[in-house]
Amino acid sequence: MTLLVATQDPNATAETYVRQHMRMIAPGKTVGLALSGSGDAPGDIPFLHLNPDRRGLSGKIASAIATARHGYSGAPIGADRAAAKAFCQRHGVKIVLAEFGPTGAALMTLCKGLGIPLIVNFHGYDATVMPKSARVRSAYRQLARTVSGVVCGSRHFAGRVAEIGFERDQIMVVPCGIESALFQPGPDKTGNRIVAVGRLTPKKAPDLTIRAFAKAREEVPSLMLDMIGPGPLFDHCAGLIEDLGLSESVRLMGAQEPQAVRAALASADIFVQHSVVAPNGDTESQGISLIEAMAAALPVVATDHNGFSETVIDGETGFLVPERDTDGMAARIVSLAQDPALRARFGAAGRDRARAHFDASVTTDLMRAVIKKAVPDFDFGLSNRGQA
Repeated sequence: MTLLVATQDPNATAETYVRQHMRMIAPGKTVGLALSGSGDAPGDIPFLHLNPDRRGLSGKIASAIATARHGYSGAPIGADRAAAKAFCQRHGVKIVLAEFGPTGAALMTLCKGLGIPLIVNFHGYDATVMPKSARVRSAYRQLARTVSGVVCGSRHFAGRVAEIGFERDQIMVVPCGIESALFQPGPDKTGNRIVAVGRLTPKKAPDLTIRAFAKAREEVPSLMLDMIGPGPLFDHCAGLIEDLGLSESVRLMGAQEPQAVRAALASADIFVQHSVVAPNGDTESQGISLIEAMAAALPVVATDHNGFSETVIDGETGFLVPERDTDGMAARIVSLAQDPALRARFGAAGRDRARAHFDASVTTDLMRAVIKKAVPDFDFGLSNRGQA
């Protein structure tokens, strides 16, 4: 009795929650499958990398065949499909958890043919931008008829998932969790260091974070900002920093290893994130970086974007401001920078909230409940590990 966790690329830097699911939901009873990407499998679980080549004319033909036969262009066909089927049978797969809508669409007919229930976890782009494609909408309609359950990270985002064709009673809210014990507040805070963590993409609006910081620095000249993350807007942000005369106070740090991110959070005083609805409609689902910051006892200043209000409690663990309101964000940054007691109160409340509601032990139990709903007799193998 085995759980298969399927994803596009298990080694994607930001997808720690996928690797977490592989390790924690059914330890010792989990296998993995990747539809793209490369590199070693995470951990020591049995793993199948398909990575079909869909480039060029032959790739277009393969995509057309996959669509005609299995409802989605990314579905495995031929030798890849045979390998996936044999892998499931060899490991006694009882249920599949597909991370991201396209992964579920790719595997829906395989699961149906094998009589294996399929759970699909939507995360953001897959439910807000991809459904603009008629091909994806068609695949999702078929997926809605075959899936055993749909998961997403917030109640607000559940509405977006319902809009693309899934019934409300199919959708269950399970936030992505963090291992909160890894995040610790650091000593010797100065009150002037701000940190932002996230890819430099339109929906993260890093340019608006920089503009809000510039306004805040007019009131508190000692403020410093570290921005962690790579992305297509890196050069644009570098130019903006220079244009605003912030080269000595803003650092673009690019991609960093998880331990470096945790260290940056520990040494910071305030966390900021100015997420918006991107021009192409892309949005956040939940805001994992917000939870990591709260776990490190940082007060948060973020936008009231999608499900963020389910993560950050305005006036209790941080402040929420309207999207694109750089003046409002600046004012909130200033109020926190000038009030150590407020920073401490918000930070402590945020840490308590992160540990109580978003620790991986809590969210993993929620995911197990989803799986149990589909397969009531599923054995997660926890009794031998001293867990309930």
